[in-house]
Amino acid sequence: MARPTWQRWTLAAVSGVLLTVIYPPFEVSAVTWIALTPLILAVDATRARAAFALGWFTGTIGVLGVTGWWIFHAAYVYFQLGFLGAAVFTVGVTQVFVALYFGVFGVLASLVSGWRLRGVLIPALFVASEYARAHLLTGNPWALLGHAQRNDALAQLCDLTGVFGLSFVLALSATAVAEVGRSRVPVVLAAVTIALTWAYGEWRLANLGSAEATVPMVLVQGNLPNDERGRPERFAAHLDRYLALSERPDSSRPALIVWPENAIGFFPAENPELLGGITALLRRDDTALLTGAPRAGDRPGVAAVYNSAYLLTADGVGSVYDKRKLLPFVEQFPLRPADGPFLAGGPPTIFPLAGTQFGVLICYEAIYPELARDEVQRGARVLINLSNDSWFEAGAGPEQHFQLARFRAIENRVSLVRVTNSGISGVIDPAGREIARLPVRTPVAQTVAVPIGSGESFYSRHGDVFALLCVALSAGVLFRHAAARWT
Repeated sequence: MARPTWQRWTLAAVSGVLLTVIYPPFEVSAVTWIALTPLILAVDATRARAAFALGWFTGTIGVLGVTGWWIFHAAYVYFQLGFLGAAVFTVGVTQVFVALYFGVFGVLASLVSGWRLRGVLIPALFVASEYARAHLLTGNPWALLGHAQRNDALAQLCDLTGVFGLSFVLALSATAVAEVGRSRVPVVLAAVTIALTWAYGEWRLANLGSAEATVPMVLVQGNLPNDERGRPERFAAHLDRYLALSERPDSSRPALIVWPENAIGFFPAENPELLGGITALLRRDDTALLTGAPRAGDRPGVAAVYNSAYLLTADGVGSVYDKRKLLPFVEQFPLRPADGPFLAGGPPTIFPLAGTQFGVLICYEAIYPELARDEVQRGARVLINLSNDSWFEAGAGPEQHFQLARFRAIENRVSLVRVTNSGISGVIDPAGREIARLPVRTPVAQTVAVPIGSGESFYSRHGDVFALLCVALSAGVLFRHAAARWT
């Protein structure tokens, strides 16, 4: 049945609103099951151009609702682009990195209108569009549909399929609701799939149990003012704050103290007088420190630096990890990466720790499944995410970032430790359960026994096999459609 144009645009707008409320700060998790339903109805039996516009409209409302405020705030206050510049930047990046792919999904979904297997094809097409968004144009997997589902049992599917499998289940449910007046088959298929997903998750949770081995870490959150970052005259005061917070009032001996991204504003190797206070603490407590700090670039003729994580001991600077995935427009210019203020690092460093090993993800590297999986494949059994989310400030960005990082623990069956300047800092166990959270916007330190994960899962071994199958299926849809037009 053909729908009036106004009705299609209304449905697309409703989907955009639903896609907004499923993420922090609203977190209406029940809506995840039907968030795509209005858009699927809107693009049914419509032309490709109109379907793209409808999908784009949904994506625009959704992405601005989820990220628009904190992107604008960061651009306006932190990066000082001015009101107009911040508005243009916010609209521009959300269109290119998110809304575009909803438009692509709209076109793909419209191509299978009337197909018998539409109930399965539409979820696969949606996953393919998400996978493309996560990898093309530098990649932006922020707030994929699966990220919005907080149920622990359902989330366990991610150790098989990654977060894309959870997106598929939610899109399958939304498609079934859209098809309910036409056929019962999609409804039955969705119900069975959801039941099996839940049963698998309950079984995994029951069999994972608690990790026998843990490693004690001190998570230190300095809550330094943003306007003091990068000011050399404040480096010593910042260091004193972190040293004071790292002092243990009891006789506990943590295996590792963790400070956030850029906790140290100076080059550690080039400032022995400032490094002395750190090594004295580490020597006294017989421990090590992981901290974010800059590292001087090693490329001739290039003034840029690395955004790095240092493992410091009583003997000074040990191993170093350089951030690999740089933040577009801030650390790197997408079309001219060599001209950016930061250099991208090479292969990851895997650090030894108390009989196990850990890997580091800096800032938004934690939202990229392939980076975490790479480190686990190289032997990491704990992932540590150093970040500075204070530039999000008033928005829901820190909560969203923490929620997205959670999936790296489930996918790889390792713990994820997150330490930021102002929050959210905490620990997520290999089942994705939050076992510690520090108060936000507060200078605080907390000792946590971090479970050592196995690093064993289908996903950690094989990666995005499921998502790539969806991409292949989408390619088949395009091929069949093209063949039909030419015959």
